[in-house]
Amino acid sequence: MTDGAVSKRRSATGSSVSISSLNSSTASTSVSVPVSADLASLFECPVCFDYVLPPILQCQSGHLVCSSCRPKLTCCPTCRGPLGNIRNLAMEKVASTVLFPCKYSTSGCTMSLLHPQKAEHEELCEHRPYSCPCPGASCKWQGALEQVMPHLMLAHKSITTLQGEDIVFLATDINLPGAVDWVMMQSCFGHHFMLVLEKQEKY
Repeated sequence: MTDGAVSKRRSATGSSVSISSLNSSTASTSVSVPVSADLASLFECPVCFDYVLPPILQCQSGHLVCSSCRPKLTCCPTCRGPLGNIRNLAMEKVASTVLFPCKYSTSGCTMSLLHPQKAEHEELCEHRPYSCPCPGASCKWQGALEQVMPHLMLAHKSITTLQGEDIVFLATDINLPGAVDWVMMQSCFGHHFMLVLEKQEKY
């Protein structure tokens, strides 16, 4: 081997290895192994395709199932063996270093988070499905944030929508007995606001 730098590189999807050395008195060696972007896929639940997060339990053959699907199963969906209650501590340690995509990534969210922050983010993620905000209604509609206003205008036509910064709330039949809600929409500052005036019945 002659003096100088000798390097060897092997690359694959999402990973690479590089080795360099100097044949001299100041010889040094460096190794670089980037974390694969597909590492999170190792934690995919075979049933719902969500991620298996700590505490991670495995079947006797080492297969994983998420905590949401596990109570619904009587055997491992991969090998049909007993589920068991074996903790996979090695995978839990790996999970603590992996960035997991938000569950609403298919709806447009680009966030990737460590698993302790994932659930908290998903509760407030603006790409999550929203329920119908109309009070007092038994509407079961759910949809994206940008679909809420069109839904209200189509399915709840009795709700008045006003434009501008000044709010004028007209409540009719205020003397009717019992609890009554008055609802209106106000569009201003580039946003839509739902205003609710509630009359409570005296006991």
